Amino acid sequence: MEMNRRQMLALAVAAATAPALSACAGDTRQQRQAAAPTKSGVPTLDPNRPGNDTWPFAEAEQLNNSLTWPKTEVADPASKVTLTVAITADVIAEVRNAQFDFFFHKRHPNIEIKRETSQFDSYLTKYMAQAAGGSMPDVIYTHYSWAQNFIANDIFQPLDEYIAKTPEFDKQDLPVNALGYYERDGKLFGLPTDMAPKLLFYNKDIFDKAGEKYPDESWTVEKMMEVAKKLTSGSGAEKIYGFTPMLLPEPDITPRALAQYGARYLNADESVSMISQPEAQKVFGMWLDLLNKDKAVPSLAELNQVLAKVEPFKVGHAAMTINGAWILTELAKQKAFTWGAAPTPKGPKGRFTPVIGSALAMYAKSPQKDAAWIYLNEYLSSTGQQFRRISAPARQSAWEPNAEALGIPKDVVETVKSAMKEYGTGDGVLKLPANKKVVETAKPIWERVMIGKTDLASGLKEITDKITPLLAENKIA
Repeated sequence: MEMNRRQMLALAVAAATAPALSACAGDTRQQRQAAAPTKSGVPTLDPNRPGNDTWPFAEAEQLNNSLTWPKTEVADPASKVTLTVAITADVIAEVRNAQFDFFFHKRHPNIEIKRETSQFDSYLTKYMAQAAGGSMPDVIYTHYSWAQNFIANDIFQPLDEYIAKTPEFDKQDLPVNALGYYERDGKLFGLPTDMAPKLLFYNKDIFDKAGEKYPDESWTVEKMMEVAKKLTSGSGAEKIYGFTPMLLPEPDITPRALAQYGARYLNADESVSMISQPEAQKVFGMWLDLLNKDKAVPSLAELNQVLAKVEPFKVGHAAMTINGAWILTELAKQKAFTWGAAPTPKGPKGRFTPVIGSALAMYAKSPQKDAAWIYLNEYLSSTGQQFRRISAPARQSAWEPNAEALGIPKDVVETVKSAMKEYGTGDGVLKLPANKKVVETAKPIWERVMIGKTDLASGLKEITDKITPLLAENKIA
């Protein structure tokens, strides 16, 4: 479908004004297989034996040969084609991607892979600009919060017909709450590569020193805050925070903190702001007290000056954090402290946690759609996710083998699986086209509230007043 003038103009404007989303983009993800690079550039690898100390070629070859790769009724191209794949990955993950492409080409000698690896912060701006110009890679990475922008402008190809030609696809292996970000009008436009819930992670050493019991499924939000106050100690560079990070009005804040009290950021169709209503105001007030009265979470000044923008939990300076299961690889490797994971705490209205991640999609105008599907089918299969050893695979059948290979404790895997099945949700997570403008507009207002320059009620009302006109974009899309 061709983009009309309005759609092309909208994309061009969005490309010029799109806020630079950090790797967290509302979910504090700092390192994962489809996250912001910690270094720029692509590693130089031997094209005949791609590998490094982290991912030795011989080990990758052995693993590749031990796996059963999925089939599809879509035929390989009869002559050589070049498939362009646009993705964002850190330097370490890019080595594994290069290995995947190497073995994929051996299985499909007529499909050459040209990979474009871009930094997360500039990715959306770059490819929305390309889309406005009518040209895109054949296979495209998308963050959960970007997908509907692409879909609304007819950039992604519906994948349902290709799935129908792939009897082994097993859509049931993908959690329902992972697919909603990539669906529109009953069609599926993207397939998740990673998808995970948020959990309550805790530093066992800090709990043990204070004689506190570890978090468990009985914990409420109030209990978490009470313990956070008790575990806060010290000052300056030696300070231990009871909890990190401070609550922010980001895309996943509804299931992350508001739904527990019957509150929401926006209504279900993302057309009306609800952030200034009494239920939401109560939640934000609790967190402001934890920040300003109890000093139990890092302030903006502490993050920027004392901590040098380092996430305190990951360096042993916070007792608790709520973060995504994608940090499990990083936690399993670190030796600075012992840690555990528990369900997110419940509130008066129940227990909730956001389930979020990323996906790959196919360009609607790609001349190599069949080759693109063959690539997507293998890369996003359970086999592909096991080969890439990602810590938060969207394919549920890949969780246990990956966790075992990465050294993630079994009890943590069970906590993840329970969250996915019992209380993980995408409901309330902002995903429609206006969400980035909404987040960027609300951020500076909320920061003024955090430092006391604006009172809570006035700040939340100002956010509502400023974002309400932006929500019209969601109705048009």
